[in-house]
Amino acid sequence: MRRRLGFVLVIVGLVAAIVGTASGCGSLFTFSGRHPIAAAPLVIGTPLRQVIPAQAGRRYTLAVQVVFDRAGLEEESGALVVQAQLPLVASLESAKVSGTLDPDQPPNVLYGQSANPSARAPRGAGPRELMVERLIGPWVATADRNIEYAVDLGPDRLGRARITDARIILYDDRLPRAITVALGAAGGGLIALIFGTFLLLFRRGRSSRGGARRRAVV
Repeated sequence: MRRRLGFVLVIVGLVAAIVGTASGCGSLFTFSGRHPIAAAPLVIGTPLRQVIPAQAGRRYTLAVQVVFDRAGLEEESGALVVQAQLPLVASLESAKVSGTLDPDQPPNVLYGQSANPSARAPRGAGPRELMVERLIGPWVATADRNIEYAVDLGPDRLGRARITDARIILYDDRLPRAITVALGAAGGGLIALIFGTFLLLFRRGRSSRGGARRRAVV
């Protein structure tokens, strides 16, 4: 019975360790370090201010995102040209920015500018929608308390690209559940593998010692 249990634990543990490690590490390598915890629509020209609970030790990042319509945009070297300038004042506690949300100016980042919207995006790349993003932070909470973020996004000064959506997304640095579950399964599989191997070896050792003693008595 013990030998059978050890064999089962070795097989199950080996499978869980391999699958969990492959799945967990694969997801971990593509994890950006930002886990979305809240989202809200953003009305251009209307300031937004909200308070949320924060946990001590967690790192928080605020993203301001504006989505553009692809129709009517110029194309250059296979990429769409987006010309827009939206005044932006935003803050996440002590992390603050003041400037312009401009797709051509870092640290603003433009995603999905491929002229072929059906092209397959590389794994871990930005969303396929044509979107400019500005990050505020990160900011680390030193205690469990409520924190405040505020965003004031003004109208586009150029008016050459049609805006279809605007929003904010709040992130923390917690690992997604899929990664923690996969790594937990890998850890549990490793424990089962070690314990099953021990049962098999321990059983074999006892049998060998018992056989030697019986031969000595005979």
